[in-house]
Amino acid sequence: MEGMSAIHKSLLNDQRRLMAEQITEYGLYDFWADYRDYLSGLYVEPAAVMEYFSDAVISYHRIINR
Repeated sequence: MEGMSAIHKSLLNDQRRLMAEQITEYGLYDFWADYRDYLSGLYVEPAAVMEYFSDAVISYHRIINR
């Protein structure tokens, strides 16, 4: 979970390029389900989970697919 925490902190600190690199290092295919579960354990409100999850997905794809 330490890696997941670092990735989420990068998103919160507006370091999206770093976040994208960390996601790739984590293992792209394992990351998204793990991140959803991490967020669900961190935030009570489903809206907060969706907000951070969608922000990460959109940011990641915008950076990687340039």
